Amino acid sequence: MKIKSISLDTFRNYEHFFIEFDQDINILIGSNGQGKTNLIEAIYLLSVGKSFKTHINKQMIMFDKDFAKVQGEIITNNKTRKLEMILGNNFKRAKIDDQELHKISEFVGLLNVVVFIPDDLYLIKGSPRNRRHFIDLELSKISPIYVFNLSKYNQLLKERNKYLKILNQKYQSNDEYLEVLDEQMARLQTDLIRRRKDFVARLNEKVALVYQLISKKNDEQVSLAYHCFLKQEVNDENILAIYKKNRQRDVDYMQTHIGIHKDDLKIYLNHKEAYLYASQGQQRTIVLSLKIALIELIKEEIGEYPVLLLDDVLSELDETRKNMLLDILNQKIQTFITTTSIDGIHHHIVEKAKKIYISSGKEVS
Repeated sequence: MKIKSISLDTFRNYEHFFIEFDQDINILIGSNGQGKTNLIEAIYLLSVGKSFKTHINKQMIMFDKDFAKVQGEIITNNKTRKLEMILGNNFKRAKIDDQELHKISEFVGLLNVVVFIPDDLYLIKGSPRNRRHFIDLELSKISPIYVFNLSKYNQLLKERNKYLKILNQKYQSNDEYLEVLDEQMARLQTDLIRRRKDFVARLNEKVALVYQLISKKNDEQVSLAYHCFLKQEVNDENILAIYKKNRQRDVDYMQTHIGIHKDDLKIYLNHKEAYLYASQGQQRTIVLSLKIALIELIKEEIGEYPVLLLDDVLSELDETRKNMLLDILNQKIQTFITTTSIDGIHHHIVEKAKKIYISSGKEVS
């Protein structure tokens, strides 16, 4: 999977911009605030239909303009495809090969990217919600069934919480409609939990190896574990039993206390929780290893490598980790790296890469 070119119109600080990319390594170079991350954001937008920086469309539209447009040509499965995303203050429209889509969710995954940004440390330091979002987003890119079932579950969860408020006002907890909702949610969760557990197990195998490659620390072991509300065998009956046990509490507090919306991804360093015991440098290496491992998992699933986006990573790594990362990238992965300078980086990857100098939303020589 490769990106051939991208075109931006009134997107962030890019008024009109077009560029063709190298099929291997592209390094975006420029001072802070010139638009390097904005270009990475535009590529990400073509992958999942949203930004990793904001949920507000207006922030992606150039000041005093009504809309922004991002277009890209990609190569996937040996075919060239055209992607387009148009953003207005209150709308978002997506096209694939000039055909407008009815749902943005249909846009997700045709261009598959893995992004690393400095804020990704939230995967370790942040709340369980951040880690659930990571699992859901990455699974959604490779499994349309997961997207459908997760969307349905979230709809039912909202409906159940609304109905719990009604039951609370009626001072009752046993109700046929609540039982129907529970059965539907249990059936969906059985599938979603199995997919999440399989995803985490496969990622766990890979992340340990990648971490040791990057860190060169044989005495440091990274591991992942899916922390699920269900401790028994994963099936509808066991989930329903937990719902029944917690029904009165759910009615009393008017919310669903148990379910996959409360689960977590645990990240360990030497069998201790990384957010408590790993240093800042170790945490950064763990997250970077997680993203590299994800690339290999996606390759296994869809048959081709995703595109890798590395925003301001090189400045955050020491010399050993930096060189090991660049060694790993010497494969068939199209990679985009942003940096303020390549001075002092002596590696053959950097020497052969396409260097794109960015200033005030323009390419400069």
